[in-house]
Amino acid sequence: MTKAILNKGIPMKKLISLLMVALFATIGCEKLMKEDILLDDPELQAFSDGLDTDIGLSKSSINALNDALNRHGKDGRHRRDPAFLWKVSAEMQGKLSNEEKERLFGWMDDNNVPYLYGGGMDAKARGGPGGDKGGMDLRAVFALLDEAQREALKSIMDSYKGQMEEVMKKAKDGTLDRDAARAELEALEAAMRAEIEALLTDEQKQRLEEMQAKMKQKMEEMRKAAHDAMVSALEMTPDQESGLETINNESGEAQRTLMEKAKAEEMSREDLKDALKQLIADRNSKIEALFSDKQIEIIKIYTALGMQYSKHCGDKRGDKGGNTGGSR
Repeated sequence: MTKAILNKGIPMKKLISLLMVALFATIGCEKLMKEDILLDDPELQAFSDGLDTDIGLSKSSINALNDALNRHGKDGRHRRDPAFLWKVSAEMQGKLSNEEKERLFGWMDDNNVPYLYGGGMDAKARGGPGGDKGGMDLRAVFALLDEAQREALKSIMDSYKGQMEEVMKKAKDGTLDRDAARAELEALEAAMRAEIEALLTDEQKQRLEEMQAKMKQKMEEMRKAAHDAMVSALEMTPDQESGLETINNESGEAQRTLMEKAKAEEMSREDLKDALKQLIADRNSKIEALFSDKQIEIIKIYTALGMQYSKHCGDKRGDKGGNTGGSR
């Protein structure tokens, strides 16, 4: 057939062009240019598939995403490396089309997502083992106990659970005011903690202190690694670092004030919901004013990917909502 065409006087260069057009039409330009990039990790595949379902990605964008997920998150690195999503987000900022970004950012707006979720907006992200108040990590305690001690611990927990439920019942039906109920609950918690500590031998207490110190150090290292990953991905200036810390501190304080007002019944649940929504919007606006357009796109992609990861995979990386370390 080719010889027949050549005999008709069609130049070889034109013939090759015609064959390429036919090939593109048959199997598709995108498929010809790039084979599907597959993910070995089922969790990352669920993440990629879920993002595509919610947002709708072109084949080239899916391949770019899967390639980034493979390189930065393969072999479980996505569960251990705080820089994982930052690296993926920085790459995808230059890979996603404007239409895909609009859909992704629209999804964020529809869900009222705060930028850098977890980086200063939720108190749990800042607490160490047992929380900021130095509470007891019962999982660590349980791991140290022998069988008899565990039975004793269960009895203590059951006893105080009943007493605390009774106090909360009285507060709910109005036979005990909220301040008195809070004081009683705090007293019961302190008494329970004392009884649990009395179960431990001196050697167990020492081991518990060592375990908690290691946990605290590990959490600080993870927070610093997450912060450093953010700084690197965004190429942040020192002024931007300090500016973001100020924004997070102010927002965190405002959030605590609102929660205290709600606890004191100085505002309704509906008013609290509206106030928190406005707080998120104000914080997002301040962050937008602090960073360049490119940086904001990376931040928004990172935030959206973190929420998508939690939605489709459950958060198995050890930090809720893709904790960013946005404030140190």
